Amino acid sequence: MNLKRFLCAALTILMVLALVPAAALAEEIGAEASEAAAFRKLDNVWAELDAVEAEALAAGADMSSVTMAVYQAALQLELVDEKSFNSLTNKSFFFTVDGMACAYDYTARNYDKVKTPLAEPTVITIPGTKNGPTNMNVLLVGPYYGHDSSFTAQYRNEAQDIASVTGGDYVLLQSTGATGPAIAAACPDAGVVIYDSHGTQSGTSSYLCLTTNSGITQQDYQNGWAVNAGSAAYIDGRYVQNHCGAELPNNIFWMAICEGMKRQGQGTTGYALLAAGAGCVYGYSQSVTFVGDYMYEATFWNEMKYNDATVAEAFNVMIATHGEPDPRGDAWAIVMSPDDPFPSNPDSHQNVNCDWQLFGGSMEPVALESFTLSAQSIEVYNGYSNDVSIIRVPDTANQYELVWSSENEQIATVTGTNRKATITGTGVGQTRIRCDAYLPEGGALIGTAYCTVNVLYFPTLNDAANAENGHLEFTNATPNYPWSVAIMNGRAVAKSGGAGVANVTSTMRLVVNMQAGETLSFEWMASCEGSNSNPYDNGKFYVNNTQFGSTITGTTNWATVTYTAPSTATYTFEWRYTKDYSVNNGDDCIYVDNVRWSGDPLAPMGDMDGDGELSISDALDLLRIVLGVVNATPAQAALCDVNGDGTIDLTDVLILLRMAMGVID
Repeated sequence: MNLKRFLCAALTILMVLALVPAAALAEEIGAEASEAAAFRKLDNVWAELDAVEAEALAAGADMSSVTMAVYQAALQLELVDEKSFNSLTNKSFFFTVDGMACAYDYTARNYDKVKTPLAEPTVITIPGTKNGPTNMNVLLVGPYYGHDSSFTAQYRNEAQDIASVTGGDYVLLQSTGATGPAIAAACPDAGVVIYDSHGTQSGTSSYLCLTTNSGITQQDYQNGWAVNAGSAAYIDGRYVQNHCGAELPNNIFWMAICEGMKRQGQGTTGYALLAAGAGCVYGYSQSVTFVGDYMYEATFWNEMKYNDATVAEAFNVMIATHGEPDPRGDAWAIVMSPDDPFPSNPDSHQNVNCDWQLFGGSMEPVALESFTLSAQSIEVYNGYSNDVSIIRVPDTANQYELVWSSENEQIATVTGTNRKATITGTGVGQTRIRCDAYLPEGGALIGTAYCTVNVLYFPTLNDAANAENGHLEFTNATPNYPWSVAIMNGRAVAKSGGAGVANVTSTMRLVVNMQAGETLSFEWMASCEGSNSNPYDNGKFYVNNTQFGSTITGTTNWATVTYTAPSTATYTFEWRYTKDYSVNNGDDCIYVDNVRWSGDPLAPMGDMDGDGELSISDALDLLRIVLGVVNATPAQAALCDVNGDGTIDLTDVLILLRMAMGVID
């Protein structure tokens, strides 16, 4: 009996142990089956869209007609996620299938009526002409080189010449050999990376167009690092960052592609490459012409190769020589680096600070003798940032290390490089930022400099939209695209939402009980796509859901609108910014300021909470302001001087307390 029990127990244990790997294997097989099923859905969707595109092309339809035909077909497909369509233009649109990013782009798919891909796309390596340099290799990524006849040998010649000058190896990834995994794997071995491809922007990123989707996974599509385009695909900087497998060697990325730095992309690709270890990323705000880019490229790289220029110096020579934007188009050149964040307005001139050099590793050492900061004091709004640079003596000094610190991180924090620091307000008040300069590798202290930082209260939407001393309460009627506060020449104004998003409306709402004859006035301006004859993106003012006054669009100056209440009633006012499906110009918004209701009661002096009554709570709030525990809002600041003597102190607190208690009037 004991033997039987032992054998049964042993058999049970063996069965359990046998089931463990079987279960793990089943889980792995299940995951693979799930991904295979997802890719079958992608294949089925693109088979349908390919057929529609082919039919439209055969019928001689133009680009817009072909795109709309494919778009209408995609709308009807059950496998496509509902409400996932966005960024529709006359040549492209985006959508998802099971959460996997997809895109149709007529230009990228129909680059040539007769496609002539290479018989066997390969990775070509050509040794450099000099011996032994490290981290000086040059990688050229040219998915359309060999596919599209409009892509010339310009960048192939340039990349080979850079490699010849640096003594590095020249590596070419072209045609369908330029896969996502191949690009990511090659980037850590190149000091210079040139992207010579089509580019596009979707959502909050900018992408490099590939002629193949080989090696790209379902996770890549779901994360938005890649976009499926049928047999092709797009990848962005996050794809390289998450698949390169090693830190990038402080290299430079020249993105000779359209929309690599488009406003809506907000520098996502550039920031990802910098985070992965790149030293500099160059790109364009809009679609760039081949001719314009070639002119920029030749001048920029000649300065880098032969004049030992920094990126900033080469950029300035390039712009001075050819002007801006793109000499044959409307694309603005943009540089991102540790010293150059993504610009607030990509479609404008950028002041570049990047000191990356092609031969930076072989520069002659120059000792730092002394330094100062570009500003001894700055103001910054709470939650926002400002930059301070160092001024070196001599200005060619490169032998030093900087350490940045904040005396009170509850008020401001600081992150810095060897050229400048970014200071961010974390709480209203004043503190100092300290910069210590040392000799390299833990050497002696060279010197110390300070910058005083005043962190200011950042206005609310009510502060921004109201006229001075106004007490109107504004709400966001469209939470997904809310109105926000913008600072314009020191002036806080209300700014519409939805910038860069197609087919949306952003609405700010105000409800007021008005007497007959009372007025509501405001100022507003537009900075968006459109004209009086074609108000593509526009602002409108509504009273009780009926438009009042004219539509504003394009670029306008501040204008005043006044509405007079015809009768005593409750009025709902709305400012609506509506966008169409395509182009975004200017700041892509409207602004509203100085909203004033003639019947708005002025709050009594000392009314800190704005409820129209004086209370002990108001006295306590004023006490906190006088003691410096909190800072007064703009609305409160106008009501603090209770006794009107021009000074805000404890006397005002005592008088307010007596008034709240009814001791004095």
